[in-house]
Amino acid sequence: MTGAATLIRSFIKSMDERERHSIPMDPRHKVAAVALGASVGFILGVTSAGSGALIAVGLILLFRLTPTRVVGTDVFHAAILLWAAGLAHIVAGNVDFGLAANILIGSIPGVWLGSHWSVRVQPAVLRTTLALVLIGAGLALLIKAGLGIPTWVLIPFPLGVVILMVVTMVRSRKRRERAAQAESRATAPEPSAIGP
Repeated sequence: MTGAATLIRSFIKSMDERERHSIPMDPRHKVAAVALGASVGFILGVTSAGSGALIAVGLILLFRLTPTRVVGTDVFHAAILLWAAGLAHIVAGNVDFGLAANILIGSIPGVWLGSHWSVRVQPAVLRTTLALVLIGAGLALLIKAGLGIPTWVLIPFPLGVVILMVVTMVRSRKRRERAAQAESRATAPEPSAIGP
C-alpha cells in the first residue's frame, strides 16, 4: 500500500510540497520514531525481513520525508541496526560467513553505485524507484507467505528500476552534452564583421 501511495505521489506534483527535508523532533515525533525503531528492530531480529523497506515505509508515512532523505536516513539507520542484529546472530552461531562474504562482494559495489545514483536523480525518479521497490518487496513477502501469487509477477519491478536508471543516465548524459555545447558556443570567438 505504501509503494502504491508513493507511486501515485510521484505523478502528483502538488504532493512534493507536503514532503519535508527535515523533521522538528518534538515529543510527538520522538515517540513515533522510537516506536518505529522498536517495531522494526524486533521484526528484523526475528525474521530478517528487509529493515530498509520497513523503515522506508515509516519515514514516508509517518514523517513525509523527501525521497533523498528517506534513502539517506534509511541507509544510515540500517548500517547501525544491522551491526547490532549481526553481532547477536554471530554470538548465537547463526552466520554462514562464506556465503555472507560472497554476497558482500556484490553488495558493496552495488550500494556504492546506488548511493552515487540516488543523490544525482530528480526526486520524482527516486520516488518512483522507491515505490517500485516497496511494491515488489510487498509482493515478495505475500508470495513467501503462501498466498498463491505466481513468482513471475515480481519481474516487472526490478526491470522497472533498471529501466529508470538507464533512462536517467541517458538523459543526464544528453543534458551534460548540451550544456558543454552551449558553453563552447558561448566561449567561441565571434567572427569578425570587418572585411580585409
